[in-house]
Amino acid sequence: EAAVKMVLLHAARAGARCEFLRLGDFRIEACRGCFKCIPEGSKCVLDDDLYSLLEKTSDADALVLAVPVYFMAPAASLVTVLDRLLTMGNARVRSDRQAIAITIMGNRQWRGVAEPVVNMTTSLLGFDLAEALALEAQGPGEVLLDNGNVARLQQLGTMLASGQALKPSIRQGACPVCRSDFFRLEDRDLACPLCGTRIQSNRYFCNGIVAGLQGRPRWGLAWLKQHIASWIEPSIERYKGKRHACLEAIRQLKRAYDARSGGE
Repeated sequence: EAAVKMVLLHAARAGARCEFLRLGDFRIEACRGCFKCIPEGSKCVLDDDLYSLLEKTSDADALVLAVPVYFMAPAASLVTVLDRLLTMGNARVRSDRQAIAITIMGNRQWRGVAEPVVNMTTSLLGFDLAEALALEAQGPGEVLLDNGNVARLQQLGTMLASGQALKPSIRQGACPVCRSDFFRLEDRDLACPLCGTRIQSNRYFCNGIVAGLQGRPRWGLAWLKQHIASWIEPSIERYKGKRHACLEAIRQLKRAYDARSGGE
């Protein structure tokens, strides 16, 4: 929420009319997999707030989507919406609209599949993924304590409002199309499971076998207990040490955001 509001604050200061939406405020039911929304002109049979949400995104000139990672995947509220987006096959949306995707996690080592799923959602909503940010921040407001994060969020808001084409930051090893950073092996090529981009991978293999594979599986109850003891519990204590600074940063942002010009 803080990351989105930082972008919107500076977009509004640059003249944009902004609206903040919280997925938790919408009643979105789980998909039934009935495919009733597939035929042209059809809608989902579920009577909830999905189309109210989609109306908002369809009318928007740009989108800023931020999602937390709790355990190796984006928060469930986003996944519930994503499961329902087959109905977008009947949608009429404008092209050439930019989106910023922001995935926030406490530790990049435990991001799992979250980033590419968040990125994919912006595309399915009818936007061009212009920038995908992966920010490390554990507790409420911590994202505001990183000056680099704040500067980039402010810059993106100003650029969105002015209609500038964003200059994405693509990490080494990520898919250049959808920014996914996990791949699967198909016919000795690396294939992006989201957008289908294929990368020649001869240098990654020796006689058809993945070379240099290291490490141990992460899963199992013993692993989970060790992870909680070695990472989760210490990270909670680390956050406690900066909690007051985080809360003050949130209060400052709230005052600036509530007093912003440019509409809702």
